[in-house]
Amino acid sequence: MLRGLRAIRRTILAAGMAFVLLPLVALQAFIVGPLLKNNTAIPSLFYSSLRQLFGIKIEFNKSSAPIENKKPTWFVANHMSMADFLILGGIVKGSFAGKGEILRTPGVAQIAKAAQFIGISRVSKKDPDFQKYHKMAIGKIAGNFNDGNNTIMFPEGTATDGSKVAQFRAGLISVLFGTVGTDKQGNDVPLKKDVVVQPIAIRVKDVEGKDIKTREDLRRFYCHPDTRSTLKRIWIRFATKSTTIELTVFSPMNPRDYKDQFDLINEAGDLVRAVVAPAQTIVEPARIPNVD
Repeated sequence: MLRGLRAIRRTILAAGMAFVLLPLVALQAFIVGPLLKNNTAIPSLFYSSLRQLFGIKIEFNKSSAPIENKKPTWFVANHMSMADFLILGGIVKGSFAGKGEILRTPGVAQIAKAAQFIGISRVSKKDPDFQKYHKMAIGKIAGNFNDGNNTIMFPEGTATDGSKVAQFRAGLISVLFGTVGTDKQGNDVPLKKDVVVQPIAIRVKDVEGKDIKTREDLRRFYCHPDTRSTLKRIWIRFATKSTTIELTVFSPMNPRDYKDQFDLINEAGDLVRAVVAPAQTIVEPARIPNVD
């Protein structure tokens, strides 16, 4: 009963917030971003407001390194839930790179565009146009860095259930090792910045005060691995009193210290895995729907 009432109350609050936040999205898209050259101010407010609405709290592991803010940075993290966007979007400044389908969802698309979301077309390697889309994705990320923005990415390629960390994919990271992307017209878009990579581990610490270490089943209230309905996932989040997420930030990685993109991204994945799933012994790629 109490959970249902909490969900109803938060739903009403969300409806009220929409009247305030949606005009701010337009302000970000047409004024703050293009004129003031600030792509994170209003999105950060949006992420913070939604975290409070969902009862999500953030704690940093005591061993965390400082978040890099002096060099162009590619932030890479494990991915358990759509709520991960709210977590990272509120603590680091940058443009998310993710599945382009988001840009076809009404409402979400406008918010994503205002936040300079980098839509990546995910196609199978068997697709005859794979190389074309891959080079365009690299071109978008190179262009984002060249414009002075950071990039945020979930290298697993899709969300997992949080009990393990899938293999980090290296394809897009190749731009840091000389791969040249293209724009829509096929023109080369070389990377013109010296970029570092900073891994971040996202771990569910507790749900409603109950420690995940003794109740791993509670992780489902954050990850929702078996819930396909977006509305149902939102309702469950509204009904959940609180979720504490622990972040572990690692020291920046300089691509010059690694022989190739695989060497770099594998080490980043190992660092994250050691925190999120220390008992994990087998590492496999996550299956990307409609691609793998």
